[in-house]
Amino acid sequence: MHAGGEQRGPAVTYDRPVTDRLRSENHVSRPIPPYVHDILTDKPTAYLATNRPDGRVSVTPMGLLFDGEHLLLSTTKDRKKYRNMVADDRVTVCVPHRNNPNRYVEVRGRAELTDDLDRSFVNSVAQAYMGVPVYPFDRPEQERVTIRVIAEHVSAPRIPLADDPPTAPD
Repeated sequence: MHAGGEQRGPAVTYDRPVTDRLRSENHVSRPIPPYVHDILTDKPTAYLATNRPDGRVSVTPMGLLFDGEHLLLSTTKDRKKYRNMVADDRVTVCVPHRNNPNRYVEVRGRAELTDDLDRSFVNSVAQAYMGVPVYPFDRPEQERVTIRVIAEHVSAPRIPLADDPPTAPD
């Protein structure tokens, strides 16, 4: 049993680099509507859902960067979510507005995994979220990957009163 109650399976090894195995082949991402870009650029908490081998879904809160087209996240190769995405690249990411959960964007698509050998991406996440130049929590042996979500379906409903929710009574 691993810290936090997570049980880890056997180590998975591969004969090709992750970049070669999971790069999408000319997949074009569906556009994410501009009216939710503010949600994606305001230090959001993204909830990444991956498919486990037993058919259940695993959901993890994560930091996210948005490049104007793709959702970008970071993980290490020793994490269950990484192994899940290697086995099945289908993912869903739900990102609620950090101050108004009535507004959100959900992106369903494919995870494109790229080795972050120089840790430049995870360091950009650390800069955006923590104001530090280097991500401080990895162990020396951990290998980083960048998760780029190729959107196949985007849901960003315009919910009545989402921008001006009624206040709850005391």
